[in-house]
Amino acid sequence: MIADERKRLLQTGVFKKEIDTVLFLLVKLIGSKEGPAGSWTLKEDFEKIGIVYGSATIGRYLKMLDSRGYTVHKGKRGRLLTGEGQEWLRTMEENLERARIRKQSSEALQINQYSDLIDLMKARKAIEIETVRLAAENASEQEIRQLRKTINVYYRYIAEKKDFVDPALDFHSIIADMSHNRFMKAILEMMFFEEKKIENTITQLKTREQGNIYVIEHDDITTAIEERNPDLAAELMSKHMDGILETVILQVRQMEESGKSLEEGGNPNE
Repeated sequence: MIADERKRLLQTGVFKKEIDTVLFLLVKLIGSKEGPAGSWTLKEDFEKIGIVYGSATIGRYLKMLDSRGYTVHKGKRGRLLTGEGQEWLRTMEENLERARIRKQSSEALQINQYSDLIDLMKARKAIEIETVRLAAENASEQEIRQLRKTINVYYRYIAEKKDFVDPALDFHSIIADMSHNRFMKAILEMMFFEEKKIENTITQLKTREQGNIYVIEHDDITTAIEERNPDLAAELMSKHMDGILETVILQVRQMEESGKSLEEGGNPNE
């Protein structure tokens, strides 16, 4: 059975094999010493975190570190990290921190209660205002034409009384692409994913009247982008998101008063 620390490291996705976690822990322990670390000392350190290996096994792992250039053997005194070993340790620790932040961010974006939905929409508004501003400044002519096509699809869905969620969210996703800011794009994509999960699991409050309002607002935003008017595009996006947020808050209050859960309620999102 894999010890807890090795199991935890494997679950981060940073390491592919158990042996990689062992080598990382060894390098980390050696790097924490003021001087050379011997196999017996490292064996005792491992036991303190619930990992039991014989000194011979520890010795084999240390030789693997030597062969990779991460450690240098100082005779009976033990081993020290090389410059390459120190750099590898820093890289792995940075990767682990990134994995922790990604996991934390993913969990934070999950909608488990009504207030989560409101908070997500408020955050989305703040990001989308700047995203559409950047889109008006940075988008290529081809990207703008693609955005206009999305509006045409949206109008067709409304006319045919189809579920307009996909073209509505596609519009916002394309604008995120057009901003040419990969960080904003990544954050918004996580938000859109959570919204789509809600759409697939709860009854939606999506009247045709709302669709008519949203598609016109999308059309006006697109025109502002076509005219390369970032201030107007941001102003229109702000008003658009305020309308969505107002609808969300209203429905959340209604659902809370009725005592229904998210799964029993409706979703007013685009």
